[in-house]
Amino acid sequence: MRGNRTLAIALVVIAVIVAVAAVILFTVKTNFLASGHPIRHTERALVLAVVAVLCLVGAFLVRPQRIGR
Repeated sequence: MRGNRTLAIALVVIAVIVAVAAVILFTVKTNFLASGHPIRHTERALVLAVVAVLCLVGAFLVRPQRIGR
């Protein structure tokens, strides 16, 4: 799968979207997916941050190699 530029771009886009969602869950008190009073969802935000990092690592691994360095 080395050299798949489309997959690398898709993984970066997914990483950005997931990172934005993680920041929102870290900073905003919501009752999204929770019953009761609004709280910060730090565990979910941490999982999303890990997913964003994994997507960036995957994008790095599948990016095309530069020839002539």
